Amino acid sequence: MANQWTREKRLLARYFFSRDTATTMSTDVFCSTVADAFVAHDRKFEALIKAFKERPDIGLLSFEEKFNGLVINPLEELKQDAILIIDALDECDNEHGSRDELLNALYSQQSSSPRLRILATGRPEFDIKQWARRSGVQCANFAQLEGSSTDVEVYIKHRLQDLPNIQDRLYQVIKHADGVFIWARIACDLVDNSADIDGLLEELGKEVNLDFLYKVALRQSIPRNERSQQAFTTVLQMILAAREPLSIAELELLSPKPGLVEGIVTRLGALLLYKDREDPIRLLHATFREFLTSRAKAGVFFIQPEHGNQTLALGCLSFISNYSSEDDSSLSNLDLTSEK
Repeated sequence: MANQWTREKRLLARYFFSRDTATTMSTDVFCSTVADAFVAHDRKFEALIKAFKERPDIGLLSFEEKFNGLVINPLEELKQDAILIIDALDECDNEHGSRDELLNALYSQQSSSPRLRILATGRPEFDIKQWARRSGVQCANFAQLEGSSTDVEVYIKHRLQDLPNIQDRLYQVIKHADGVFIWARIACDLVDNSADIDGLLEELGKEVNLDFLYKVALRQSIPRNERSQQAFTTVLQMILAAREPLSIAELELLSPKPGLVEGIVTRLGALLLYKDREDPIRLLHATFREFLTSRAKAGVFFIQPEHGNQTLALGCLSFISNYSSEDDSSLSNLDLTSEK
């Protein structure tokens, strides 16, 4: 749809939320990003938006005031219609009310400004569904749309059709996937690397949901001994605690034990996204973070990111201590107990 609207030269802005980084999960740059997209499309917006950004009190304004000043008012003043696409709305953090502010601003503009049309995607979390009902927003469940199950079936066949003795069991995997792509992807990765496909398929069939699949994937990936479990916990704590995604190479520098990170990350290949040692590591899906940080869901695989903060902090101090020059007075005189 976005490509079609772009070809039609309609005024279009897009914003993608992601829990990968502190920036992309907050609304801090939402309004300015949307405004910049308007300017990039049509320079007649530039003067209005620049004037608002240069207000001396802009840092004191509420989110709704910024949204009106940078997005709604320029559209009204220039009598211009626009489309705003918000992707992964559910990944907008709400710890400090950010998502509430965004949803309230979107709700307010529905009645006051017919010039902005909004297309939002995301999992139907309670506050999002409530906003949709209040706003009279039309909702569509893409998982239930005709053709989605067929797409997943094609994907599974493409991934697994070349494996020996798998043809008669493909339907079993397709049935378990039930049109859910993320389930299909993880399951295919596990099957592709399994030495006991029959045992794995039997295990996957016991309970067909993402949380159970994550448990199966972790049991397949992590040796069942205390040492390996502790290594897994340490590495995942660091990955989840990082405000910006870090690479294997960066995590190794901060790790309490040399060589700890790469082995664990490699084993978790079905659940993490990265290309090589220098590429930032991202979780395959937001639900994996939710699983890991819920004691009820994860059980023995439960992760507390706050412990990762301590590991990363100690790693940074160790790095500074090891690699700073001895004559660097600013570092050698560093007082870590100072309150300044």
